[in-house]
Amino acid sequence: MKKIILLSLLFFINCKENNVKTIDTIESQCETLYFDDDDIGDKAEARAKQNSELSSFILSIYLSSLNKTVEIPIINNSILYNNAESDYYLSDPIIKNKIITIRVDYADLVTKPNISGERKNLIEKIKFRYDSKNKKIQVIGYDLNYTKARKKYSKTFNFITGKFYSSSSFDGKKEETSGWASELQNIYIENWNSDFIGKLLLYGNEIE
Repeated sequence: MKKIILLSLLFFINCKENNVKTIDTIESQCETLYFDDDDIGDKAEARAKQNSELSSFILSIYLSSLNKTVEIPIINNSILYNNAESDYYLSDPIIKNKIITIRVDYADLVTKPNISGERKNLIEKIKFRYDSKNKKIQVIGYDLNYTKARKKYSKTFNFITGKFYSSSSFDGKKEETSGWASELQNIYIENWNSDFIGKLLLYGNEIE
């Protein structure tokens, strides 16, 4: 597998109106980022760690209201999906309405003869917001999309309401299921780990 080129994507604050910042040929609209509960612009940076063979990223957020930087590991969950590790990389953080969204793309594994069931085209989307009451960062949403044996699967979790939705589609036919669980409410970055994400994979599995 060719080594995926890692990009360190940086969003700057205090930008002039309509100014565009180009980073490694990727153009992103430079805008003031208000993430916490004051009127001072904050800064978010997705940066690569260089301490392992596989790619590893951290989302670093400066909170002006607390005058400190919070670092959130973006976990490589490939082993949870396919029982084997693969590389991953991040797209630009999307900032809207005081919510930061990170997209994680996973590299497909090398296909082995006579073995099926590998999840491919794996994409995660993780949403964060600042809880002004508790002065902490919440994980408020998680989306997972992949293909397996020619079927397309999608799982969506709302960690504010505790609701989840799961669907699969193939050849024009679609299956859906949904539900609610108390353990899917009030998730903070301290709770966001491989054990918790492993539990998420059990929800909606009846359509797979």
